Amino acid sequence: MKQIKIPPYVVLAPSKEVIFYISKESNLNKDIPAWMKKLDLPSYSGMVINSKCIFNRLKNKDCN
Repeated sequence: MKQIKIPPYVVLAPSKEVIFYISKESNLNKDIPAWMKKLDLPSYSGMVINSKCIFNRLKNKDCN
């Protein structure tokens, strides 16, 4: 069985979104449905961003 590697992520509870960070140079397979299943967040939507700066802003922001 293949091990699922989840990239760094931020959960935005108010909007029910999960933001994953993958750099542009990464060759990681973007399998958002598998990541969401592993995180057990079926009612959330997932998306990938490539900007480390924006990801860090989201991560450091209080989204509650």
